[in-house]
Amino acid sequence: MATDSQSVFILPDPLKEWPKKRTINSHYPQVKGQSSEWIQSFHTLPSRVKQVLDISKVELLAALAYPLENKDVLRASCDLMGLFLIYDEYTDAATPYEAQQLAKIVMDALQNPDKARPAGECIIAEITRQFWQLSSKCALERSRDRFIKAFRIYTIAVGQETQDRVRNITRNIEDYILFRRSTGAIKATFMPIQFGLNLPDEVFEDPVIQRLTDACADLCTLVNDLYSYNVEQARGDIHNIVTIVMHHKKIGLNEAMKWVGDYCSEIVHHFLDDLRYLPSFGEEFDGQVKHYLDGMMYYVRGNDAWSFESQKYFIEGGTDIQKSRKVVLLPRLVSSQEQSVPMLIHYPERIVKSMMT
Repeated sequence: MATDSQSVFILPDPLKEWPKKRTINSHYPQVKGQSSEWIQSFHTLPSRVKQVLDISKVELLAALAYPLENKDVLRASCDLMGLFLIYDEYTDAATPYEAQQLAKIVMDALQNPDKARPAGECIIAEITRQFWQLSSKCALERSRDRFIKAFRIYTIAVGQETQDRVRNITRNIEDYILFRRSTGAIKATFMPIQFGLNLPDEVFEDPVIQRLTDACADLCTLVNDLYSYNVEQARGDIHNIVTIVMHHKKIGLNEAMKWVGDYCSEIVHHFLDDLRYLPSFGEEFDGQVKHYLDGMMYYVRGNDAWSFESQKYFIEGGTDIQKSRKVVLLPRLVSSQEQSVPMLIHYPERIVKSMMT
């Protein structure tokens, strides 16, 4: 550990009072291999994307985030986590136009999973097609429609994020938090929890359910920003709540970390209060609503645990950092050629050189 106090920052732990503990899906050992083999079958994926997939352990994320789901839904969740990571890697290196084209072909693949993709198209469309061709079989019609809608919102938001990056736009704190719900794909990420549920739209339109869902979404994205801050600041990425808070409140890193941690703790308290006012939706639906809420709560905890158990944000010593909360600040990288830190903080190569228009 570095002795210079300026090079060390403290991670807050806003989930101390979270009601769910780390739990892993019992189907993980079997499904892990199936999903991993499927992803690896796409041989044309750029090598750096494959490396990021390897250190990210997306199958572990799914098993920790969806511990209540059956084997088929867990497989869909593993594949979905892989798809999200690949899409993020592509769009992180994309121009606004390229991001728009990526969104176009991915949404077409989701809406037409049985249609062959055109030759020469970016591989992510075929990955998306195969994912949904299999995964849609374990989802009821209502949840299929909601998933596609949520995924579309995500792709639109990611496209806007590329515009922000090109224009060097720094959103204010409130705008960023709202925008992050979409760029983080959290609403789409919660969809596998619904795959086996036959809940009407009225349930999700209920104000209490909406507040509970938004609270879980914000906890996922903001806690993720806390843990990913180090690698993101090293590569110059300004789209992080910690950077936003430092900029707008004109405070230092540890102060910003504490501000975000306190903000997340308030979300936890409001969430627990709202649970007390959950209405009944009738005997037919109350059990399913409980599954949905339990599923989201487990996702929040699973996402937190995975952040330290994978190498996505902490290349080594993740579980030790989870206990001590002390992190050594990585040096700011000048260019990819001059990097001497682990690969996970590299920007990917220009992996979207040519796309179908």
